[in-house]
Amino acid sequence: MEKIISKAVILGASGGIGRQLAIELAQRTDQLVLVGRDEAKLTQLQEDLSGLRAKLSCRVLDLLDAAAVDDFAQQLEADLLINCCGLATFGTALSLSEADEESLWQVNYQAPIRLMRQIVERNHKIRLVQLSSLAALCPHPYLAAYSASKVALQTYCLALQEELRLKGSEVTVCLYVLGPVRTAIFPPELQNALGGSQLQMSLEIAARRIIRLLQQGRSYAIVGKRYRLLAWLMKLLPQRWIIRLIGAYLRKGL
Repeated sequence: MEKIISKAVILGASGGIGRQLAIELAQRTDQLVLVGRDEAKLTQLQEDLSGLRAKLSCRVLDLLDAAAVDDFAQQLEADLLINCCGLATFGTALSLSEADEESLWQVNYQAPIRLMRQIVERNHKIRLVQLSSLAALCPHPYLAAYSASKVALQTYCLALQEELRLKGSEVTVCLYVLGPVRTAIFPPELQNALGGSQLQMSLEIAARRIIRLLQQGRSYAIVGKRYRLLAWLMKLLPQRWIIRLIGAYLRKGL
């Protein structure tokens, strides 16, 4: 990857898996652009990584701002773009307000698609990496909107991936599916329901495995043997059984 990736951009670099990927990529690339909503956290991360290989810069971007997303897409010049952004709201489906659901869909689906469409139209050589979730593989009670948005994004990415392959496009779309990772995207109650830190993948391991997938040139993967096993079981068992099991598991976090 060191010979291929000169400039990388990370969306959602101010925290979670995006921050950890920034730490890993800062040691491997010549230029690294940190993008997120929280300017203070981006600036602090830039300072923390200042002694590493990459030349660092920051850009504030809110995916809820369509005009800002358009501007970002038109100015993007990079070999690699990784989108780690995502919103999740835990609770019953009907408890989510219309405004919160619109924001969730904007960040999890509409903004990434808007970004991809413009990048594909420019047809510059770049790898677009979208992080997905096991919630895209089966409906998740109490995460209904989150699960639905991930399904929509995953099916779009995989369909676009094939269209671009057949077309011989300079743009490559990659989709990496993550299971539970130790991040702040979910509330503590749900984190505990998911088994706490013991049953969740650490940020360090998740980031390194994503880097390995990039090095291998993989266009689609489920990250981690445990989660690949879960995905395999989801295919074997009747979907209604899986949904009931997931619902009973997640209900502990209410």
